[in-house]
Parts: sequence; C-alpha cells; structure tokens
Amino acid sequence: MPSSKLERFDKVDFDFKTVHGQPLTTSILIPKGLQSKPRQTYPTIVNWHGGGFVIGDRLYEGWLPAWLLDVSLKNSAIFVAPDYRLMPEASASDILDDVRDFWHWLHDTLPTLTTDWNAVPDLGRLACTGQSAGSYLAVQSALLFPELSQIKVLASMGGSLNTDIPECRIPGPRIILGKTPPPPAKAASTVRKYVKAIQPQTVRTSGDVMEMWNFLTCVLQQASLARWLGAEKKDELDVIKVLEKAQTLPPIWLLHGTQDSVVPPLCSTGFVERMKQIHPDVPLLLSLQPGDHGFEASRDGAEAWIQEGVQFIQKYWP
Repeated sequence: MPSSKLERFDKVDFDFKTVHGQPLTTSILIPKGLQSKPRQTYPTIVNWHGGGFVIGDRLYEGWLPAWLLDVSLKNSAIFVAPDYRLMPEASASDILDDVRDFWHWLHDTLPTLTTDWNAVPDLGRLACTGQSAGSYLAVQSALLFPELSQIKVLASMGGSLNTDIPECRIPGPRIILGKTPPPPAKAASTVRKYVKAIQPQTVRTSGDVMEMWNFLTCVLQQASLARWLGAEKKDELDVIKVLEKAQTLPPIWLLHGTQDSVVPPLCSTGFVERMKQIHPDVPLLLSLQPGDHGFEASRDGAEAWIQEGVQFIQKYWP
C-alpha cells in the first residue's frame, strides 16, 4: 500500500491570491513521468476539498478518494487542488470571491507559469469535482462562473446543494458519523466562544481535522452553517436560486450516501429534482449508495456504481 495517496504525483505549489498577508495556495499534481516526456498538454481535474467550510485543506488525504486520483492517473490528467478561506473567519461571499479569483488565476496566470513545463494543463479539457462543502464550490463554479471556469463535466460527492431543508436549518441533537456532539447548550456556547475570539482580518485556509472536529460537530448540530450562509441575504449563496437563474450547466454526476449524517441525501436529491425541472436536457447521473458522509473516500473504485460514474464523466472528458 502506498504510504501516501499522492506519492504517484509530482507536486508544485503556487499562491493564487493573498488576503491580509495570508497566501491562498493551489497544488498542481502531475502524474510522475509526464514531465520527462516531450512537451504536451494534458486534461485537467480541479478538485475542491470538503470539511464543512470549517476544517480540512486542499490535500487532506482522509477525504480524498484514491479512485479519483486513479482517474487522474489513468487519463494522464493533471490534478489541481486549491485552498479557500474557511468559516467562520471568512464569510460565504469571501469564499466565493476566492473561487472566482482561483478560476481567473487558473486561466490567466497559470499558463504563463508553465511555459517551460513538458506536462502542460489543457484548460480546455477540464473536469471539476468536490466533496461535501467542496461539492458546493464545484457546482457554484459552473453556475456562477460558467465562462470563466469552462468546466466540461462536474462530480459532486455528498454535496451541500439543496440546504433549505429543516435538517440543515433547525438546531437540535444529532448523531454525526456515529457519535453524539456536546449537548445543544454547550455546543451553542462553544460556537459563540470561538466566533467571539476571532481577531479582525484573520485568514484561515486550513483546519486540523482532529483538533477542530469537536467544533465542527457543534457547528453542524446548531445549524450554524445555514445561518452563516444566509446571514448576507444574497441569492448567489443559495445553489438552488442560482440554478433557477442559470442558462445551463455541464453534465453532472451526483454521489450521496443514503445514511449521510452530516449532509442529508435530500441536499442532492432536492437539487436533482429542481434541476430536472429547469434544465431537463442536461445529462445527469445520481448515485445513491449505502454509507455515511464521506464513505466514497474509503472505496477502492472497483464498485459498479463508481465505474458507472467514471464512465459518465468520460463521456464528456477528457
């Protein structure tokens, strides 16, 4: 077994943006051996990481499916993994600003940085994927910035897309990934204490999963994400409202665990229902499979439903 899911890639990091002196970084993962070949362009995958908009980072391997990296390797595709500002230090609008600025950087600046590379990202052959909160960012990339991102196909895994549902908006005791968060009163106090301690202009682009997991469960139980997303009262933060105004979107594969205790399956199925009404001609594959949140990261890719999803992606990419 590889010691790291990433050891079959060469990695190059670039800062695509700086906010209050804090760089936001993207990693370019190039399958080993491609740089030693004659100069050529290769298809590209952009992946947005999950973590409830609160924890994780661009290369946190615990939530990064090995089979998705295998798709990259088998297609000689360059894998691009950006960071973004995290809540509650950042607002939802801040995060979408980061997403927009990343796509500007990818198409405008990255080509100027790879002029001496032998393995060059082909940004005309681009798939976009995301897990959990990252699915929200992947789908928003296509909906809000279609001409800027130029995405050919999307894959959403456990995506927080249709969030105007009681499970996301009403606080209450929950079981999250088999464990009980602190009691509601203590959870609410934990969230308030953290938010109160945030210093002005604090920028955070990563959160240790072990150290901050208790805080995230408090955030989830108290429905804080829904309040943070809705606090600005901007339609562009609501995926369904953006979907209703969008002219179109790329083909999309949505994968969700039927026992998801973090992001209810209705977040994906509700999106699919509305999408079929508004954009009935856009190719769509919905995979509902037994499993809790993030279960896809522990699968090896041999499952029939993963093979079906990969085949769906490969109809439109590379």
